[in-house]
Amino acid sequence: MADQESSPKKKPSKRNCMYGLLIIVSVLFIAWPFITWGSLSIADRLFEGINFPETSRFGISGDMYGGLNALFSGFAFICFIYALHQQRLELQLQRRELSLQRRELKAQCREQERQANEFEIQNKLMKIQQFESFFYNQIPIIRRLQDEIQICGDSGRDAINMLYDNLSRVELCINSVIADIKRKKEEKIYVYPLDMSREVYATIKNNGFLNFDILVLQVNMIRPWVDSLYNLILFIIKNKNLNIEQKTKYLEILKYSFLCKDWQLLHSLGRLLNYNKLIKYLLNRGLFERNEQIEKISEEKISFLQNEMKLKSNLSLESCEIEL
Repeated sequence: MADQESSPKKKPSKRNCMYGLLIIVSVLFIAWPFITWGSLSIADRLFEGINFPETSRFGISGDMYGGLNALFSGFAFICFIYALHQQRLELQLQRRELSLQRRELKAQCREQERQANEFEIQNKLMKIQQFESFFYNQIPIIRRLQDEIQICGDSGRDAINMLYDNLSRVELCINSVIADIKRKKEEKIYVYPLDMSREVYATIKNNGFLNFDILVLQVNMIRPWVDSLYNLILFIIKNKNLNIEQKTKYLEILKYSFLCKDWQLLHSLGRLLNYNKLIKYLLNRGLFERNEQIEKISEEKISFLQNEMKLKSNLSLESCEIEL
């Protein structure tokens, strides 16, 4: 009992009050003729002098409906106001629902954007891992190419050292080399590199002579190693998943995977093979050291040597598009 008394009483809702009022008015409208006739009968008995004829009773009953019509008009106006109020409440609820839907959509968009960003980051990390796997697998392959170089009995490091010395002499005496080539062409005593014997090669090597014909042979034999290294450099530079710092880091790893003499040789041969854009990129990043002996050779002289050596062009390395 105490719980029942303490519990709050439920207030009747506005809708129930309106339904109750509608029922009362409907019952009143139906019962109105009977109320009118009953009232007139009571008046006849109370006031015997007053005698309402039957026709006047209908008129009085009809006139009394005028007041009821006024009541109905007022009720209709109240219903109209109530309908407007309900419509206003419904519109407010709809606005709230739309606001909640917009918030939910924004939350969903943010969640989708977050998931997309996470997916992009994961995808980028996966691609970087794939790049690293390829990069670290390529270094031993390129070093194996270097070890397998064979030039007239010289192999690996000995062949590279001989090429380095011979190329340095050519760069140092570029004018006399070009003059000697022109003289041989005029006298028709040009020696083809592939006919070079081991004895001639050993004599030139032991005496430290400069020989352009041997240089042609050496460059053609070492070309796979040079192009492989430059292709890997280009692959690092053009990788869109790496920023500038990461690219520089991998290029430094590649540089220090070889001897300093190998990297200098790569610089010289890159100039000779017309890989100028890659050389400029590496110079700007400090991965190639500036060499006055190489830089003083004009493009005209480089073109002359290229034509005489009949070097095959590598378009992917010569005309590569990279941001310097």
